[in-house]
Amino acid sequence: MSASRAKFLIPGALLLTLGLTACDSGMDEAALEARLGEMQAELEDRFTPGLHTLMVDLGVRHANLWFAGEAGNWPLADYMVHELEELVEEIEELHPMYREIRVAELIGEMTHPAIEDLEDAVDAGDLAAFQRAYDDLTVACNACHIASDKAELVIQRPTAPVSTNLRFTPER
Repeated sequence: MSASRAKFLIPGALLLTLGLTACDSGMDEAALEARLGEMQAELEDRFTPGLHTLMVDLGVRHANLWFAGEAGNWPLADYMVHELEELVEEIEELHPMYREIRVAELIGEMTHPAIEDLEDAVDAGDLAAFQRAYDDLTVACNACHIASDKAELVIQRPTAPVSTNLRFTPER
């Protein structure tokens, strides 16, 4: 179940459960609302992917994007760049701060311009522009890691596909 889906389904189930429980327990409305708030916070913590998990997923999308673009599979590259962009936005939303680091601000400032350039290159089907924009995104990722005191995390052009079950060459 995705984190966003869990945000809607689980609180609804909790409300139903708590409503039924409240009928039997004699809990007053304020106590019920307080307990619901506690449970919702606990569930959000439990079902929200950690920053590390999202970053690993971002790395997979980054690699898949490279192979799609290099193969000239512009529809797949378009899909990958938009998935990458959505994941960056999810990171900004779910982890605006991480250990005193303004993650949302850093990732936004550093990656959004490169992602826009990638979108333009993919839309144009321009391999040279794609390669430049991809490298710019990679530089932005590494600059973000340095600014986040994670300089040991160095991203590069992938040398082999991560997803061996995904065909990168376009159907002709």
